[in-house]
Amino acid sequence: MANTSVYRPVGPTYAVAVTTTASSSLSVIPAGNDQNNYCAFLNTGSTPIAISIAPLNPTSITPAAAVLPTAGNSSTSWVLGISMSQPTVLAVPAGGFNLSVVGTANTLYVTPVADQS
Repeated sequence: MANTSVYRPVGPTYAVAVTTTASSSLSVIPAGNDQNNYCAFLNTGSTPIAISIAPLNPTSITPAAAVLPTAGNSSTSWVLGISMSQPTVLAVPAGGFNLSVVGTANTLYVTPVADQS
């Protein structure tokens, strides 16, 4: 028997303009009353994108500015590959989160999703 994970959208898709300066915090908020703690990230651009995530309310935490790691230096940001044909799904804080991104002239698509099972 195959083991398949199916995700369904539980909120709007956000299009985030990515530049070489870390973005201001963007709040990603799922719709409805689903227990949501996943999000799909899609980079269709030709350069990597770094993302930094922090919980939403009630703490109103702002994520650390996203940073692309360089040789010999580490980063706490998650890096998305280039020219993605399908999104990467990551676990995120339930109920919404704040996001900071950095890269070069790309668009990042962000969609809150829930496990279908």
